[in-house]
Amino acid sequence: MVLKQQMLSNMYTFAIAGKFLSFTKTAEELFITQGAVSQRIKSLEEQLGFSLFVRMTRRLELTKEGERLLHALNQSFEVIFSELEDIKFNELRGELYIGAAPTFAQSWLLPKLADFQRQYPNLNIKLRVKASRLDFQHEPVDIAIYYSDSDHPGFYHQRLFDEMLVPVCSPDYFNIHFANDAALIDQLSSVTFIHCTESLESSEPNQEWNIWLANQKDEGFNAINVMERTYLFNHSDMAMIAAKNSMGVGIARESLIRSSLEKGELIAPFEHVSSGRGYDLICLNGQQHRPKNAAFIEWLERQL
Repeated sequence: MVLKQQMLSNMYTFAIAGKFLSFTKTAEELFITQGAVSQRIKSLEEQLGFSLFVRMTRRLELTKEGERLLHALNQSFEVIFSELEDIKFNELRGELYIGAAPTFAQSWLLPKLADFQRQYPNLNIKLRVKASRLDFQHEPVDIAIYYSDSDHPGFYHQRLFDEMLVPVCSPDYFNIHFANDAALIDQLSSVTFIHCTESLESSEPNQEWNIWLANQKDEGFNAINVMERTYLFNHSDMAMIAAKNSMGVGIARESLIRSSLEKGELIAPFEHVSSGRGYDLICLNGQQHRPKNAAFIEWLERQL
């Protein structure tokens, strides 16, 4: 037992040293001597059987083993301290860190979040938008919501709702390009296509347009070159602003443009098709039961 307690103490010292890469700063942080820090790290390396640092003349570098252990410890300490805070404050105080896709957060989540604030006024929200997924191993995220294909091995996840794709444009653009008796295929062949790669692989900017075209009954749609005249954006809201300003026809995610459709800023005169993706809530396995996470998940379900 004493040996385990000593190892835990040494691991915490290592976590601080790994953060600063300096025994001097670690000593200042822990209010002990530099020699004591050095001794604890040496003792931990002997207990583990491998080196944690490469000791340079004026600085330290982590070994590969040290990097792996530091990542594991940072995650473990974050969970421990978060659990202690939850126990101390009955969980619905403190901080809830949410990661979300940018336009989903802006267009869908934020307009509803005031209701969550009224229900849980003592729970502080930290919201970070990022098109790619947050790294649960290296970032202190509790819950993430991302546009994806439901493939999340090793994580708890649930589909909030599926997404539909629909071409949209401004009323003026529609009147210029589609207000005649020509076939839709011919009409589309003369427009500028607006693409968005938010939450998608940037190597396939035409992915969502191709999904829509492939779902049309007439196989001739597959021959349309959606990359001949194009504007490309990595943010969905920017793509829709371009469409509102009559720059072309954008392929929209229906759940994010309802307000623009209701206001008449955009029109959606064409067929809706399934994107094959949707918005998934993701967290570490088991963390969905923590009261603050469960409260947010239950609130989301009510919003749906």
